[in-house]
Amino acid sequence: MTLASARGRASSAQTLRDYFDLIAPEWDNWRSRNRFYHEKVNELVAGAVVSNRRVLDIGCGKGDVLATLRPSSGLGLNVADRLTQMARERYPHLRFETFDGDALALPDDFRPDYVVAVNLLDYTYDVFELLASVRECITERTLIVLITSNPLWAPLLRLASRLGRRSPESPRNFITNRDIASILNVLGFDVVEAGLALPVPERIPILAPVLNAVLPDLPVLRYASSTQYLAARPRIARDSLSVSVVVPCHNEEGNVPACARRIPDMGVATEVIFVDDGSTDGTRAAVLAAMEEDPRVRLVAYDTNHGKANAVRAGFEAARNDVLMILDADMTVAPEDLPKFLAPLQAGTAEFVNGTRLVYPIEDQAMPTANFIGNKAFCLLVSWVLRQRVSDTLCGTKALLRRDYESMPLPGRDRWGDFDLLFGAARQKLRILEIPIHYRERVAGESKMNVRRDGPMFLGTCLQGWRMLRRPGSVPWSTRERTAGGIQELSPAGDA
Repeated sequence: MTLASARGRASSAQTLRDYFDLIAPEWDNWRSRNRFYHEKVNELVAGAVVSNRRVLDIGCGKGDVLATLRPSSGLGLNVADRLTQMARERYPHLRFETFDGDALALPDDFRPDYVVAVNLLDYTYDVFELLASVRECITERTLIVLITSNPLWAPLLRLASRLGRRSPESPRNFITNRDIASILNVLGFDVVEAGLALPVPERIPILAPVLNAVLPDLPVLRYASSTQYLAARPRIARDSLSVSVVVPCHNEEGNVPACARRIPDMGVATEVIFVDDGSTDGTRAAVLAAMEEDPRVRLVAYDTNHGKANAVRAGFEAARNDVLMILDADMTVAPEDLPKFLAPLQAGTAEFVNGTRLVYPIEDQAMPTANFIGNKAFCLLVSWVLRQRVSDTLCGTKALLRRDYESMPLPGRDRWGDFDLLFGAARQKLRILEIPIHYRERVAGESKMNVRRDGPMFLGTCLQGWRMLRRPGSVPWSTRERTAGGIQELSPAGDA
């Protein structure tokens, strides 16, 4: 670093400290004048952060956002000692420290699950250096949530300050989400989600709720929004993973033997959990026979049918390993393709892997025309809700980390479970990756999917997903459909 650069950095840091020391006494007053904006920003952040986790809040002010997130362990950082002291007095159960504004060093025993920075990058002297120092303090599971002002709103913000509607202005950066994403990419992060919010940051009845819900999704008009948000995860390879393959079954007697035989060993350990969902044929006997030949195979069973989504949940709850995979027993997706789903989870480039059957040619009769058209229509709808492209919403083959599933909100309106998992993954800001697979005709049995019967249910699930992602406060993290009772784990000897 040159002498001139060092002087510039020191001068900027002092200016920033002086600014926040200046506005600290009136901090609550300024927030109360813009209560609606701060409430909505809090909701935006809380919608991405699971409670009872370790949270680092950089530029935390008096600690209000950090306290809202209800962390198991919370650390807030400020550039001004005065704000740090006020935060300690307000929230004595949380920890607050002062840092220089550009680089941070955390205690060795604190590695956050979430890093939050609300409106800090608008004032940071060197955004690259700050984010680089964050990169050194996190783990492969850390999610970074960044909130900044839309630079196009700078003239309006200056005017509001002059009119006494908000705190006095300080020199601010003209930084966009694209700029932040470029820096994060260089530093080894993947942007999971980026967008705009709050075109109307004031509490105006009818107008504010409608425009805030609609404009951020419209081309061009979205840039009228006042606030930018961005979520990112680091690309860090994970330790060796073990795998649980869950195979939901309902009257799949003819497919079970080959399915069990063809599932490959993956990771450091593999278990195969067949969930018999009240079959009336010989499915249960076929699984018990497979257990005699393959020690990886387990059987959990219902006496009555509860639907695929419930069967998948039951299998996930019985699983013991790090990675949860779903494989349909009909083998329209080849079991030999499953290692492709493990690879990105192991490499740290995804947290949720979804198969897509609509890339390669589909075998004749594998997917009826009505199902194909319905799937395409719901792909467009789900892609709009998720704000990212999903080319196949109903592929049954998926993989995710068990730890993420255990904190995923699952409203349970989806009979098949595919939409619930996709929307739950998006709510957690998991990296969703699609893997093209070849879709084949069934070996035995018949399809349980009926687009005419299931279409209205899918529409209801999409509406629930929209509420979960656009209005996260309406769907708490604890929202979770209970798995039906009456399940039992069976052994070849017949012991539960």
